[in-house]
Amino acid sequence: MNRLFILVICGIALVTVDGAETTSPWTTVIAPAGGARLERGGKEFGTLVAGLFEAPWRSASMSAGKAGEAPQGGVHRGQILAPGGAVVDVEMRVTALANGAQFDYRLTPRQTLKLNSLHISLTLPSPLWAGGSFVADGQTGTLPAQYKNAGLRSGPTKSLALTSAAGAALRLDFAQTTTVLVQDDRQWGETFSVRMGPQFSGTEAWPAGKTLTLGFTLSSDTGLKLEEDGPVTIRAGADWLPLDVDLDIEPGSALDFSTVVPHHSPAGKFGRVLASPQGKFTFEKRPQTPERFYGINLCFSALSLSHAESDRLAERLARLGYNSLRVHHYEGELVDRSPGTGVQLKADKLELFDYLFAALKQRGIYITTDLFVSRPVPAAAIYEGEPGNIGMDEFKMAVHVNERAFANYQAFARTLLDHQNPYTKLRYADDPALAWLSLVNEDCPGNFIGGLKGKLRDDWQRAWNRWLAARYPNRPALVQALGKLPDDQDPAKGNVPLQNVYAGSAAATQFNVFLTETERDFVARTRKFLREELRCHALLTDLNAWTNPLQMQAARGDFDYVDDHFYVDHPHFMERPWSLPSRCANTSPIAGGASGGRGCAFTRVYGKPFTITEFNYAAPGRFRGVGGILTGALGAVQDWDGIWRFAYSHSRDSLSRPGALNYFDVATDPLNQAAERASLCLFLRGDLAPAKHAIAITADPRALLDSPKSSRDKTPSWHALAWLTRVGWTLGTETKPAPDVLALALTGGESDPFANGTDKKILDQFRTRGWLPAGNRTDVAKNLFQSENGEVTIDAPENILTLDTPQTAGGFAPAGRKIMTRAATIEITETDATVWVSSLDGNPIATSKRLLITHLTDLQNTDIRYGDRARQVLLAWGKLPHLVRAGRATINLHLKDASRAKVYGLTTSGKRLGEIPANAQGAEGLSIPLSVTANDKARMLYEVEIGR
Repeated sequence: MNRLFILVICGIALVTVDGAETTSPWTTVIAPAGGARLERGGKEFGTLVAGLFEAPWRSASMSAGKAGEAPQGGVHRGQILAPGGAVVDVEMRVTALANGAQFDYRLTPRQTLKLNSLHISLTLPSPLWAGGSFVADGQTGTLPAQYKNAGLRSGPTKSLALTSAAGAALRLDFAQTTTVLVQDDRQWGETFSVRMGPQFSGTEAWPAGKTLTLGFTLSSDTGLKLEEDGPVTIRAGADWLPLDVDLDIEPGSALDFSTVVPHHSPAGKFGRVLASPQGKFTFEKRPQTPERFYGINLCFSALSLSHAESDRLAERLARLGYNSLRVHHYEGELVDRSPGTGVQLKADKLELFDYLFAALKQRGIYITTDLFVSRPVPAAAIYEGEPGNIGMDEFKMAVHVNERAFANYQAFARTLLDHQNPYTKLRYADDPALAWLSLVNEDCPGNFIGGLKGKLRDDWQRAWNRWLAARYPNRPALVQALGKLPDDQDPAKGNVPLQNVYAGSAAATQFNVFLTETERDFVARTRKFLREELRCHALLTDLNAWTNPLQMQAARGDFDYVDDHFYVDHPHFMERPWSLPSRCANTSPIAGGASGGRGCAFTRVYGKPFTITEFNYAAPGRFRGVGGILTGALGAVQDWDGIWRFAYSHSRDSLSRPGALNYFDVATDPLNQAAERASLCLFLRGDLAPAKHAIAITADPRALLDSPKSSRDKTPSWHALAWLTRVGWTLGTETKPAPDVLALALTGGESDPFANGTDKKILDQFRTRGWLPAGNRTDVAKNLFQSENGEVTIDAPENILTLDTPQTAGGFAPAGRKIMTRAATIEITETDATVWVSSLDGNPIATSKRLLITHLTDLQNTDIRYGDRARQVLLAWGKLPHLVRAGRATINLHLKDASRAKVYGLTTSGKRLGEIPANAQGAEGLSIPLSVTANDKARMLYEVEIGR
């Protein structure tokens, strides 16, 4: 670039027009690195952050720099780490003004890089801004209530005014005309964005050391309070109470779920788990009865236990209510690395593994695992003479295109599955307790194809070009399929480059077909090996995470069942992988429309069982208590077949004694453990009924591969309707869908299922067919969703979840709000909370003789430290004891025999702490005060017993 771009925003006015709110002040909270949060009325209305798009359109945003550090000399310092590795230093000064503040940014790259954009981005949460409008230089546009197109406006701009549907307004006035992009981001997330700054072609280099200066003032007619953000440390006190933790469950207590949810022992009692023609799991000896599974993951040393520890753990998991377990990251403990192949097993570790498997089986816990997760494989076993180990993700890719890697993969599978467990007297290949096998963990090719290097990239390059040469034997056919190619690119030369799976080009679409056919070949070869050579009949799946161009649905049609993974508040590591500081959004999933898992719902292929073998609402996110409920509820509405939380433990130490909170482990997180019981009731016991109807994107697998139309993702923009009804794909040539299915043909139908406005058409069809009750509250524009039968309501604008089933009732609400159900009314009087009641004897709440009440606020470690007030940047984990956020609520139960009820507080093991005063209100009402604070300790659980 030959000139310095300067952006000056001379004024931004923030006003509101909603009655008393017109006088509400705004607060701008400045992060140490120079980002800013715009808050009003306790809500986040927007953020300002520096960012870039490195060519070709790879995004990066400013991190927090040295998290937790205060600005030096009035200068806030952060960094943007470009995807290609270049670092852009960010400096920001902020100066208070009479009615706002002046911001001055300097962005300086340390290395030369090619850019599409360098900017300050104003990000606006769509639930607060959808349905609003904007005016750019006198021209009016909308912030649409429903997603239509990403690009709303782009061009040189002098002034831009934005107004929300409720009247909150922003005005930007530029001292000189500058490029401004207004964009609807809802195909990627729940935001709008205003990107301010220069745009580039991506071909011209921005030199190292050249500074971009961006400046603006931010002001509000109603006042704008400027606050510096800073570190937060949580310690015991009136607001945070220590919790005593027991890991084991008292037999027969209110927390002993071994008799609350369906259970039998040993695992395999009714023969193998099968996949029925109706797409449900069944048992070999009970083929007409659908079965569901809810489980947990164990990883690393948590799988290497003494016999006594194995028995104790297996008993605990059964009492917690789990009927299945995923063995994950297990190879590192088992594999003997000395032979140099990575396929031999250590005899002592294998013996411990065998005993744990047998202990779980004895207690009715079925097992699933992956044939490759993170096994250490010597690189020389794949590429002769290479030192060290091949990377975990590289091996996942190598098995598809490298014969030595595939042979190594087979050798390990043979070693494991052909081994006879001395405690079960069965080979693993023959044991019905080993019910499911994923071929490779998280191996969607698009996850890693863009980062391949060296010999492995050469393997894929050769495979891609061989495929092109076989499919398009002449130049005209090749050009017609891929579009214009440079004259020197030729499959015969092996130099047609690998593609970006989501590039949107004809070449990218063909590349996705190649990836799909490569995956199908891998699955077919592996199935043949497992079935014919090893005689293993466990159900098989693959492709369980991340990158999912729609062509991959054709490959899923080959599986016995379909699987996927998702996370909410998964950590983003700001400096080094798996090291602090880390960052997570830490915002209410309900206020965002409960998006976790909705995209995964479209991985499902009708006619095949569907599972989630990894999910979590990760710690230290303060809303994770509602996450377990959301997943169980979504799985129930969708009529999924199995759910496994990641994880119970990564370490043997945390299995024997309480440990401090970490990102994922339920064993060290009493809050997430408590939340599991809602999912067990809603999903495994079946308290929440599946939706009666379904939406199916229909496609002929041959057409997906022979006549591909697009490289789009398999999930449409209207995935929020997964809260309304069942969703998924139908693969086949049938022209008559089932009477309860709304079929949307991918090609040749009345409308494109991925077109704008499809959600409205779907709702219109549901109403026309009489499938949607007149009182159903679903309103996509308002981010409000209610299941067909009305048992689940996600009210994002009010930040309220309501679960209303006969056996489980409650939800989540902010302080000062109520959760209204048929069986219970819950008033949250202090601290946002998740509160619900479940029957323990299988009867409806109104007539049950034993009930469990759960009251979840937030749980953290003592001395956990954050870099900011929003608690998004984690600096230190802290230590025991766990601390629970103080909070109060009142639950009014509608019971037949309220006068005979007694209420007890419970420990985390289910022991009764003492009786809680409760007020019978007439013959059928019982009012129970709930308080986290109990004798200077924390309490989350209650038991209600109705005398006879």
